Amino acid sequence: MIYKIIEILFPVFIIVLIGIFYAKRVKIDIDSINKINLDIFIPFLIFYSISSKLPNISVLGYFSLGAVIIVFGSGLILYPFIKLMKIDINSFLPAMMFNNSINLGLPLALLSFGQEAMALFIALSLVQVIGQFTVAEMMYGGKIDIKAMFKNPVIIATCFGLIFNYFNISFPSTINVTFELLSQVAIPLILFALGVRLSTVKLENIKIGIIGAILCPLSGLIMAFLAIYLFEYSELQQKLLILFGLLPTAVLNAILAEKYNKDSSMVASIVAIGNLFTIIYMPLALYFLL
Repeated sequence: MIYKIIEILFPVFIIVLIGIFYAKRVKIDIDSINKINLDIFIPFLIFYSISSKLPNISVLGYFSLGAVIIVFGSGLILYPFIKLMKIDINSFLPAMMFNNSINLGLPLALLSFGQEAMALFIALSLVQVIGQFTVAEMMYGGKIDIKAMFKNPVIIATCFGLIFNYFNISFPSTINVTFELLSQVAIPLILFALGVRLSTVKLENIKIGIIGAILCPLSGLIMAFLAIYLFEYSELQQKLLILFGLLPTAVLNAILAEKYNKDSSMVASIVAIGNLFTIIYMPLALYFLL
């Protein structure tokens, strides 16, 4: 079991570390890399996973309700605590709700449970992604842009993946190989980009960063167990919900906080410390999940 956990986490942390060390030595335009990944490789990964690796799409809608409970339930249970501590809600609360499901969750789901599990995990990630570009953006001070959301390549790829899966449309082997090669680029690039992002984060608010780093996975775990209690999910779905709930704060929260002049240093500290804390608790979590 210990070897299996190392086998899962070692490549994840190594690729992130490569991103951190490379960004410290070389000036790199990570925004362009992220855009390429979000516009091309991640959409191909999502399309290929849903259309070819997911046996039945009927579970996705039902399963995604679990993510809704985790994301928005975390915000509800932490709201009184944040008010009591007199922390800026519009800066702190989105960081507790919207986790690192794309950058960290997808690689962990793939390496821990395989292709089908990653295809299922996409349903959870989409709730987080849609919420990040609507609810979170509005909480940080922006506006909801529905048109931009439906132009998002990730959303488009999901829709086409669902259609192709539903109608059982298959491709020639040469096309499948092309899709597979394109999708295989996404995961390493996601992890490398996470490392580059973390290399730019400064730890200025360590105390509040530690509090946020603890509360984010803790509230997510509580709501994951609530979702499991409310719905009859399969064993694999339960494990994926727990994994989703335990994920740290998304890097995008720090970017949005800076964009809308919120307390970006506080959010950045939560992001950095939260992702560092995964080194401690994720091996333990995987021990019980595997």
